[in-house]
Amino acid sequence: MNKIALLSLLALIFFSCAQQAKKQTNTEPEKQAVVVLSVDELLEKAPELADQQVVVKGTVFHVCQHGGQRCFLMGSTEDMSIRIEAGEKIGAFTQEQMGSDLQIVGILKEVKTEADAHNPAREHGEEEGHVEDAETEAAHQIIAENQEAAERVFFIEGLEVAEL
Repeated sequence: MNKIALLSLLALIFFSCAQQAKKQTNTEPEKQAVVVLSVDELLEKAPELADQQVVVKGTVFHVCQHGGQRCFLMGSTEDMSIRIEAGEKIGAFTQEQMGSDLQIVGILKEVKTEADAHNPAREHGEEEGHVEDAETEAAHQIIAENQEAAERVFFIEGLEVAEL
Protein backbone atom coordinates (compact mmCIF):
# COMPACT_ATOMS: atom_id res chain seq x y z
CA MET A 1 0.00 0.00 0.00
CA ASN A 2 2.87 2.37 0.87
CA LYS A 3 4.59 1.58 -2.44
CA ILE A 4 1.45 2.49 -4.39
CA ALA A 5 1.10 5.77 -2.49
CA LEU A 6 4.79 6.59 -3.08
CA LEU A 7 4.55 5.78 -6.81
CA SER A 8 1.39 7.89 -7.09
CA LEU A 9 3.11 10.81 -5.39
CA LEU A 10 6.15 10.55 -7.70
CA ALA A 11 3.89 10.38 -10.76
CA LEU A 12 2.01 13.47 -9.57
CA ILE A 13 5.24 15.43 -9.05
CA PHE A 14 6.57 14.40 -12.46
CA PHE A 15 3.29 15.33 -14.15
CA SER A 16 3.14 18.77 -12.47
CA CYS A 17 6.76 19.55 -13.43
CA ALA A 18 6.03 18.65 -17.05
CA GLN A 19 2.98 20.94 -17.05
CA GLN A 20 5.03 23.83 -15.60
CA ALA A 21 7.68 23.45 -18.33
CA LYS A 22 4.94 23.36 -20.98
CA LYS A 23 3.37 26.59 -19.63
CA GLN A 24 6.75 28.38 -19.72
CA THR A 25 7.34 27.50 -23.37
CA ASN A 26 3.84 28.64 -24.34
CA THR A 27 4.32 32.16 -22.91
CA GLU A 28 7.55 32.93 -24.75
CA PRO A 29 5.92 33.61 -28.17
CA GLU A 30 3.62 36.13 -26.46
CA LYS A 31 6.61 38.15 -25.26
CA GLN A 32 7.98 38.29 -28.80
CA ALA A 33 4.69 39.66 -30.17
CA VAL A 34 5.31 43.13 -28.69
CA VAL A 35 4.08 45.95 -30.91
CA VAL A 36 6.46 48.89 -31.20
CA LEU A 37 4.52 52.11 -31.81
CA SER A 38 5.72 55.35 -33.33
CA VAL A 39 5.09 58.50 -31.28
CA ASP A 40 2.22 59.46 -33.62
CA GLU A 41 0.58 56.02 -33.27
CA LEU A 42 0.99 56.07 -29.49
CA LEU A 43 -0.62 59.50 -29.13
CA GLU A 44 -3.50 58.40 -31.35
CA LYS A 45 -4.17 55.31 -29.20
CA ALA A 46 -3.20 56.87 -25.84
CA PRO A 47 -6.65 56.99 -24.20
CA GLU A 48 -7.07 53.22 -24.66
CA LEU A 49 -3.49 52.44 -23.56
CA ALA A 50 -3.40 54.57 -20.38
CA ASP A 51 -1.86 52.78 -17.38
CA GLN A 52 -0.55 49.96 -19.60
CA GLN A 53 2.96 48.99 -20.63
CA VAL A 54 3.85 50.33 -24.08
CA VAL A 55 6.85 50.29 -26.40
CA VAL A 56 7.49 53.46 -28.41
CA LYS A 57 10.27 54.58 -30.72
CA GLY A 58 11.18 58.09 -31.72
CA THR A 59 13.91 60.67 -32.07
CA VAL A 60 15.12 62.54 -28.99
CA PHE A 61 14.74 66.28 -29.54
CA HIS A 62 15.20 67.45 -25.95
CA VAL A 63 16.94 66.14 -22.83
CA CYS A 64 16.43 68.07 -19.60
CA GLN A 65 19.74 69.62 -18.56
CA HIS A 66 19.10 69.29 -14.83
CA GLY A 67 20.08 65.67 -14.24
CA GLY A 68 18.58 64.19 -17.43
CA GLN A 69 15.50 62.92 -15.58
CA ARG A 70 13.33 63.32 -18.68
CA CYS A 71 13.55 63.56 -22.42
CA PHE A 72 11.10 64.18 -25.23
CA LEU A 73 10.66 61.92 -28.25
CA MET A 74 9.50 63.55 -31.46
CA GLY A 75 7.03 61.99 -33.85
CA SER A 76 6.42 63.23 -37.39
CA THR A 77 6.73 66.85 -36.14
CA GLU A 78 7.89 68.58 -32.95
CA ASP A 79 4.20 69.16 -32.15
CA MET A 80 3.78 65.37 -31.99
CA SER A 81 5.94 64.51 -29.00
CA ILE A 82 5.81 62.61 -25.74
CA ARG A 83 7.67 63.12 -22.47
CA ILE A 84 9.65 60.20 -21.07
CA GLU A 85 10.42 60.13 -17.33
CA ALA A 86 13.66 58.22 -16.68
CA GLY A 87 12.76 56.90 -13.23
CA GLU A 88 14.90 54.51 -11.20
CA LYS A 89 15.18 51.77 -13.82
CA ILE A 90 16.63 54.00 -16.55
CA GLY A 91 18.48 56.42 -14.29
CA ALA A 92 19.06 59.42 -16.56
CA PHE A 93 19.21 60.47 -20.17
CA THR A 94 22.35 62.18 -21.50
CA GLN A 95 22.83 65.20 -23.74
CA GLU A 96 24.68 62.90 -26.16
CA GLN A 97 21.37 61.15 -26.86
CA MET A 98 19.91 64.28 -28.50
CA GLY A 99 19.10 63.42 -32.11
CA SER A 100 19.33 59.67 -31.41
CA ASP A 101 16.55 57.22 -32.14
CA LEU A 102 15.44 55.46 -28.95
CA GLN A 103 13.06 52.64 -28.17
CA ILE A 104 11.41 53.06 -24.77
CA VAL A 105 9.48 50.49 -22.76
CA GLY A 106 7.35 52.06 -20.05
CA ILE A 107 3.96 52.69 -18.51
CA LEU A 108 1.76 55.24 -20.28
CA LYS A 109 0.33 57.68 -17.73
CA GLU A 110 -2.16 60.50 -18.04
CA VAL A 111 -1.30 63.88 -16.55
CA LYS A 112 -3.70 64.53 -13.68
CA THR A 113 -5.47 67.89 -13.68
CA GLU A 114 -6.36 70.44 -11.04
CA ALA A 115 -9.89 69.01 -10.94
CA ASP A 116 -8.53 65.67 -9.78
CA ALA A 117 -6.80 67.35 -6.88
CA HIS A 118 -9.95 69.17 -5.80
CA ASN A 119 -12.23 66.13 -6.15
CA PRO A 120 -15.24 68.00 -7.58
CA ALA A 121 -17.22 64.83 -8.24
CA ARG A 122 -16.74 63.77 -4.61
CA GLU A 123 -15.51 60.38 -5.75
CA HIS A 124 -13.70 59.87 -2.44
CA GLY A 125 -16.56 61.02 -0.22
CA GLU A 126 -16.75 63.95 2.14
CA GLU A 127 -14.67 64.41 5.24
CA GLU A 128 -16.66 64.38 8.43
CA GLY A 129 -17.76 67.90 9.39
CA HIS A 130 -16.68 69.35 6.02
CA VAL A 131 -18.87 72.25 4.86
CA GLU A 132 -18.37 73.66 1.38
CA ASP A 133 -19.44 77.23 0.67
CA ALA A 134 -21.12 78.37 -2.54
CA GLU A 135 -17.94 79.97 -3.91
CA THR A 136 -15.92 76.76 -3.53
CA GLU A 137 -18.74 74.72 -5.06
CA ALA A 138 -18.87 77.11 -8.05
CA ALA A 139 -15.09 76.85 -8.49
CA HIS A 140 -15.28 73.06 -8.48
CA GLN A 141 -18.05 73.17 -11.09
CA ILE A 142 -15.97 75.40 -13.40
CA ILE A 143 -12.94 73.12 -13.03
CA ALA A 144 -15.04 70.04 -13.83
CA GLU A 145 -16.59 71.64 -16.93
CA ASN A 146 -13.21 72.80 -18.25
CA GLN A 147 -11.66 69.41 -17.60
CA GLU A 148 -14.17 67.76 -19.92
CA ALA A 149 -13.23 70.16 -22.76
CA ALA A 150 -9.46 70.04 -22.11
CA GLU A 151 -7.03 68.07 -24.22
CA ARG A 152 -5.74 64.95 -22.49
CA VAL A 153 -1.98 64.87 -21.96
CA PHE A 154 0.10 61.71 -21.55
CA PHE A 155 3.66 60.80 -20.60
CA ILE A 156 5.65 57.57 -20.14
CA GLU A 157 7.24 56.31 -16.94
CA GLY A 158 10.30 54.66 -18.46
CA LEU A 159 11.33 51.12 -17.57
CA GLU A 160 13.87 50.30 -20.32
CA VAL A 161 15.67 52.22 -23.03
CA ALA A 162 17.54 51.02 -26.11
CA GLU A 163 19.34 53.07 -28.76
CA LEU A 164 18.40 52.12 -32.30
